[in-house]
Amino acid sequence: MSSHPLVVVEAPDGRGLRVVRVRGERVGRAWSPRGARRLLRRAGLPADLDLDDPGQVRWVADRSCWPDRPVRRRAAGVLMALGLLASAAVLSYVGMSDAFNALAYGGRVVGVTFVAAALAEAVATVAVADYWGKRASRYSGAAVLVGVATVTLTNLMFLITQIQGGDYTPFLLLWIALVLWVVWSLWTLTRQGVWRQIPHPKGVALGVVVSGAVGLASLAYSQMYVPYSTPVRIPFGVSFGDPTLSADGTVLHVPAHVEFRNAGSVRISLVGTMWTVRGWPTRFTEKGTRADVWKRELLNDDETVRHVVYAPSRMLGTGRLAEPGDWLDPGDDVSGDFVVDVPLSAGFGRIEAGASVSFIRADRGTLGNDYADSGEASWDTEHAGERHLRDAPDWVANQGDDFIRYSSKVYHSSEMLNLTHRTDYATAWSVLRQWYEGADFAKGDTSPELVVTISRDRKGVEHLSDSEQAPYGMKTEDRWTERTVDQLLKAARK
Repeated sequence: MSSHPLVVVEAPDGRGLRVVRVRGERVGRAWSPRGARRLLRRAGLPADLDLDDPGQVRWVADRSCWPDRPVRRRAAGVLMALGLLASAAVLSYVGMSDAFNALAYGGRVVGVTFVAAALAEAVATVAVADYWGKRASRYSGAAVLVGVATVTLTNLMFLITQIQGGDYTPFLLLWIALVLWVVWSLWTLTRQGVWRQIPHPKGVALGVVVSGAVGLASLAYSQMYVPYSTPVRIPFGVSFGDPTLSADGTVLHVPAHVEFRNAGSVRISLVGTMWTVRGWPTRFTEKGTRADVWKRELLNDDETVRHVVYAPSRMLGTGRLAEPGDWLDPGDDVSGDFVVDVPLSAGFGRIEAGASVSFIRADRGTLGNDYADSGEASWDTEHAGERHLRDAPDWVANQGDDFIRYSSKVYHSSEMLNLTHRTDYATAWSVLRQWYEGADFAKGDTSPELVVTISRDRKGVEHLSDSEQAPYGMKTEDRWTERTVDQLLKAARK
């Protein structure tokens, strides 16, 4: 045997690769005999070189020793790449959406962080081919490890957010699958001693930790700190203007004014608004009402005036203050002026004006663009007689009560929350109640009421509890004022 053979095939390393040398110069590494012949052809040797000729080829280990399991190795690489790609796809979609469209600044920072994380995972996916191949680059292992660590941190954020919201979405299965994938990936990389192959491992670990800390801090800032450090302030008032008498002195024209303003620093979205004016026939009683009367009034959250007895009211006017779904930026205001006619022959003693405004914080959620066009009446609007067609849920109104309903999907403040929380709907009901025994309004009349809630379904059948609605910052403000007819007449005769 020549002391200097033309070809030397060294013993396989821990991954099954055998170094091939030609005339003492390394020409590459091979997984199999076919791979070794490919390297020899590239080195300029004939394709029919006899590998069994000891004068030409020296085998440092048994020629039949090729321990590589290509199917298993490639399957592991494909599984690693699929996990990275799945996470990168979600992160790029959520990141791009939130970076440009999140309702809070913190949410946009999270979006940018997710875009950066998606890029890191895309690089790691490319590095998988080299790391599960011949590892020509010394940085491929570091890139794959950074990618796995990024999936770990971001998937943990999605999973915690979903658990905190207490909602089930189909994406929960993806988060769980990625948790299992992360466990397998870390176990596989640890077995392969990836840390020993990484240049500057402490720097890599620090970069991953810092990136995760930035993402978690931004998420906490947008979801926890901002909503509680920037409360919504809505100065809101109802007042009467200067009344006038009709020319024949039988009707009192009473103007009313409603105004509310967004005095805070957070945009709000109006879910529903309503104003009403009611007339109350009254009579004076010198002895005062009995204890059972004012106790019942207090129990029902009514006002108690000991020497005035109220008869059932009559509606004098009602309407909306703004279109459903209107935005109100900080500093914006909405006002309404309307005039109601009070017939002096009706026996009214007092006139009451009230208004309700319901809204959600725009940094916590937003209504769909179709909200203003979603109005649906409970009666037949196409035929004479306007027959009652449908009832509202029992918690909204009694059977037979007519209503106008507006409903829309509520979009969360970020795409991340949209993926981890169930779809909810904001519903506003303008209810025209029918008379019933014990009602505080006259038979044949009505008492309009605004009922607003967030529900699991578009029709508002399954409504959420107060705690479940709290994350949206949903709030309803009510204001009212009243004047005696004598006060209004005196002002009109001045």
